Amino acid sequence: MKVAIVGATGVLGRALIPVLVQQGHAVRVLARSVQKAHTLFPDEVECVEYDLLSPDMDARLTTLLRNCDAALHIATAIPHDARAPGAWDANTRLRTDGTRRLLDAALAANVECYIQQSIVMAYPDCGEEWIAEEMPLDVSPQRASINAPVVAMEGMARATSIRQLRWCILRGGTFVGKGTFQDDTIENLRAGKQIVAGDGRNFISPLHVADMAAAMAEALHHAPAGSIFNIVDEPIREGEYLDRLAGIIGAPLPQRDLTLSRPPSWRCCNTAARSTLHWTPSHSVYPDP
Repeated sequence: MKVAIVGATGVLGRALIPVLVQQGHAVRVLARSVQKAHTLFPDEVECVEYDLLSPDMDARLTTLLRNCDAALHIATAIPHDARAPGAWDANTRLRTDGTRRLLDAALAANVECYIQQSIVMAYPDCGEEWIAEEMPLDVSPQRASINAPVVAMEGMARATSIRQLRWCILRGGTFVGKGTFQDDTIENLRAGKQIVAGDGRNFISPLHVADMAAAMAEALHHAPAGSIFNIVDEPIREGEYLDRLAGIIGAPLPQRDLTLSRPPSWRCCNTAARSTLHWTPSHSVYPDP
C-alpha cells in the first residue's frame, strides 16, 4: 500500500513511519521541512515539501496524493505554553482548514482510505461512567474554545461519503512516552512543582505513542468505512497515575490542591478497537525505572 502522511515529523509520526516501512508499505511524507524529515526517516521513505496550512498549494496536494492508496492526517501543533495568547491557533487551523484541504485533495486524487487522528479529551466529563464511541463530543459553551475545532474536524470526515472514501477516525488518549507531555510531568515531579487538581479521582485515559502508531497501522487494513475508535490504554485516576509515576522516578508525591476544581473525567473504553482492529496496547504507560 502507498501511504501519504501529513504531520509525520511529530512524535506520533516518528513512531508510525518505522512500523509502516517494516510492514512493507511505500511511505510518502509531506513535511514543511524536507531536511528534518530526511534526518528522521530511512532512505526508502519519500519526503516531499508541503505545508498543509498554505492555501496556494491545494493543486500540489492533489498531485502529491495521486497514486496513493491512503492519506493519514496526524498533523498537530501542540504549544509548549498552552496559556500563551494565540498558542492554539496553528493547531486549530490544522484541524479545520487543514482537514478540509486534505479531505478535498484525497477525494480529487481518488484515494481509497483516509485516517484522521482525533482525541478522547473532547468527550464530556462522565465521572465514573465508561465512555464508548457512541458518546457525543462535548459541545457545551464552557468547552467550545477547546472542542469546537475537534468537532469540526470530525464532522468534515463524517460528512464524506463512505462510497467515495473509506474514512476512519481514531480518538487517541493522552500520549505518554518519550517526547510527549509526560516528559514535562516528570520534570515537574522531580522539581516538586506538580500539583494534583482537586482530589485526583478523575479518570484519564493514557496511551503510549507507540500503541497509537500500531493502531494507525492496523486501521489501514481493518477499519470499516465510516468507523470511529477510542485508542486508549486502561483508564486510571489522575492522582493514582501521578503518585505511581513519582514513585517510579524517585520523586516526592505531588500535593493535592483541593482549592482547584477537579478536571474532567474520561474513563474511555477500547473494546471496539480490540475486536475490530485486532489491536491491543502493548507498551507500559510508565517509563522504565
